[in-house]
Amino acid sequence: MRDDRRGVSRGLRSVACVVAAMAIAGCSSVRVNVAHPPEPSTPRGDIDQVASLRGIGGSAVFGKVRVIDRGAGAAVLVSMMNVPPGDYRVAFHETPNCTSPNGFSAGLAWAPAGRKPEELTPVEHVNTENHVEVEFRVAGLHASGPDGVAGRSVVIHAGRRIADARPDVPNERIACGVFEPARPLAF
Repeated sequence: MRDDRRGVSRGLRSVACVVAAMAIAGCSSVRVNVAHPPEPSTPRGDIDQVASLRGIGGSAVFGKVRVIDRGAGAAVLVSMMNVPPGDYRVAFHETPNCTSPNGFSAGLAWAPAGRKPEELTPVEHVNTENHVEVEFRVAGLHASGPDGVAGRSVVIHAGRRIADARPDVPNERIACGVFEPARPLAF
């Protein structure tokens, strides 16, 4: 009988340890990337697109621009460092190429059919901290497909307008990145 009590006692201790471990894990501040089903109005289950920005035209700007499908449009998340104070504009460009020193290789500014590139993104302002974290929504834009940024680039323009570019001529383009499928976070 004494051996039976020890076995029950050990079993209860094991259960108590498992319950305690689960409780501690439940209180953890670490977030795990959990897949959420697409919103019902999302026309297709596209993969998010992300572009890593690098400075062009002598700027030291770097960061990322991420496009996430959200129903009939997309959320655009912009994170940049070393942005000079003043106004700037994010613009999507037709060519997935950021090899030229002035951003000419990104091609012309692009927008989905029936829209103008200037209509897609707001003019933003950078204060003296030179760090940008902004999110905005764009109706009619998607991560991929005919109205998507997949296979395109993104250019950051200093000032309020989207600057044209010619080969080897300085302009207001200060950063460029090419969109590619976003990778899920790994832990």
